[in-house]
Amino acid sequence: MKNNQWKLAGCFLVSSVFVNANLSESQARPENGNIHHIREVDPVQKNNRVAKTVLDFSVLPVVKGNVAQYLPTPYGNLGGLLLTDGTQIMFSTMFGEIVKSFVHPGQDVVIRGLKAYSLPFVQAFEIINQRGEQIEEDSPEANFSPVPITGPDLSVNGTIKQVLYNLQGDKMGVVLKDGTVIYIRSSDIKKLDFILSVGQKIYVSGMGNVNSLGKALQARIIGKTENTMVELSQFNVPPAGAPAGSPSYDYIPQ
Repeated sequence: MKNNQWKLAGCFLVSSVFVNANLSESQARPENGNIHHIREVDPVQKNNRVAKTVLDFSVLPVVKGNVAQYLPTPYGNLGGLLLTDGTQIMFSTMFGEIVKSFVHPGQDVVIRGLKAYSLPFVQAFEIINQRGEQIEEDSPEANFSPVPITGPDLSVNGTIKQVLYNLQGDKMGVVLKDGTVIYIRSSDIKKLDFILSVGQKIYVSGMGNVNSLGKALQARIIGKTENTMVELSQFNVPPAGAPAGSPSYDYIPQ
C-alpha cells in the first residue's frame, strides 16, 4: 500500500514539473514560436525610440526648451545647441551628425543629460524632437576632433551674447550677437587683459569654417579693440622642416 502511495506521489510530482515547465515556456514564447528574454523589445517601434546603448537615460534630469541656434565647431561639424533661455547643450560631433538633421533652430526639444551645478550647461545623452522622435548618444565624448584647418583666417567683431563652457566648467569660448561661435583655449583666456563676459565687444581672427550650421572659428588673435589685439598660442602648426642645404632638406615623408 505504502509503495503504491509513493508511486502515485512520484507521478504527481513529475507531472507537476512537466506542466509548470510547459506553462513557463508557453508564456515566454511569442506567437512565432521563438523564445526570447523579456528585455528584448524592438526599441524603434516603442515610443519612437532609436536606442544605441543599453544604458537607461530615463533617470537623468530633463531640460526642455527651444533651439536658438546650432553651436558648430571650427571644423564645420556640430558640437552643441544653444537654447533660447541661454542653456548650452553639448554633445560629441559624432552625435552631432545625427542631431543636425533631427532638430533645427526654432524647434522645441526635450533633453536628458548631466546638468552643471550652477552653470547653464547640459551634456546631452538623449534628445526628443518636437515630433516625439528620440535619439541617444552612444559616443559621449563632448569635444571636437583636432582636424587641421587650412585656408585664410576669418575676422569677426561683435558683442558677446553668450559665454560657453567645457565639461570642467572653464570658459572655452563665446557666441556673438550675430550667432558667430568663437572658441578660445582656456589657457589663453587666462592671459587676456579683459574678462569674457556678456556685453563685451571683441575683435577676433582665426582659422574657422562657415557653412549651413553657422560660422565658427578658433581664436588666434583677439582684443577689445582692433588696435589692441594680441596673438594667442599657436595651434595646428606643422612641424618645422630641416634647414635649407642640410641632407634632410629634400626628404619628403611618406
